[in-house]
Amino acid sequence: ELHCGRLAGSCCRVISCQPCPQRQPPQPAVSSSGMYKLDILLKRGHNLAIRDRGGTSDPYVKFKLAGKEVFRSKTIHKNLNPVWDERTTLVVDSLSEPLYVKVFDYDFGLQDDFMGSAFLYLESLEQQRTIPVTLVLKDPQLPDQDLGSLELAVMLTPKDSPLQEPRDMPVL
Repeated sequence: ELHCGRLAGSCCRVISCQPCPQRQPPQPAVSSSGMYKLDILLKRGHNLAIRDRGGTSDPYVKFKLAGKEVFRSKTIHKNLNPVWDERTTLVVDSLSEPLYVKVFDYDFGLQDDFMGSAFLYLESLEQQRTIPVTLVLKDPQLPDQDLGSLELAVMLTPKDSPLQEPRDMPVL
């Protein structure tokens, strides 16, 4: 079984793979240890939370793996539907550790405001294929609050794969 969850504590979608007649049994998506390359295209945000007095926000996104910040996007000023179109490639040691995605509102000279977060569970990703992902943002303190969503495209590749050169990920 593959488990695909988007948020900590959310119900998981479970996919069962059954061998097809006259075909090879499905291969496991990935093993949970080893070195992987995770290509991410941070595309855009939708209906993000208002955190500034003018009815807007200045959002940016952080990616964390194993508690360590591994990427920070540029800040898009005064926009609740920002378009980033930023790419990054992360080296992943263990697929059992989810990618933690957090969105903040930039405040000059002050502490930035939390706008929502989500988890991307890497164990469930199919290898060597660009996958569109929508992450629904939540606040663990206020789980019923709608904080918008993020659109990404991700591709997980074993580091020893012959596909060493990143292929252009299509804009979906």
